[in-house]
Amino acid sequence: MDSKQYGSKRLRQAIEIIESNGLSVYRRRRKEKSFVKLYTDSLEAILPKISGSALKVLHALGFRMGFEDTIVEMTQREIQQATALSEHTIREALNELEELKIISRLGPNNRRKYVLSQMFVKKGK
Repeated sequence: MDSKQYGSKRLRQAIEIIESNGLSVYRRRRKEKSFVKLYTDSLEAILPKISGSALKVLHALGFRMGFEDTIVEMTQREIQQATALSEHTIREALNELEELKIISRLGPNNRRKYVLSQMFVKKGK
C-alpha cells in the first residue's frame, strides 16, 4: 500500500472514531455553490474605520455580485429591502464605502451601478 492510500485509510479511521464519539466532521460531499469570499487582510485593515451600516450594505451588494465581475446593479430601494436600513443611512453607507475605496459608483442615480473592489470581496461558484 502506498503512502497516499495509507493516509486516506488513516483519515477515514480517525473520522470514524470522532463520529462514534458523538462529534461531527465536516466533509464536503459536492462542490459548494454561490458563496461570497471575504479577504480578511483587507477587511481587517478597514474594520476600525467602517461602520456597521456600511458593512451591511457591502454584504448586500456582495450577494448580488456576479461570478466573473464585481459590477452590481441595485437600486437604493433594493438595498433598503435587503438591509432594513433607512434611505439616509444607505446614502451615508454608500458614501463611506466609496471614501474607503471599497466601491465606486457608475451611472446616474436612477440606474446606478456599483463596482466592488476585488481586494475585499469576490463571489465564488
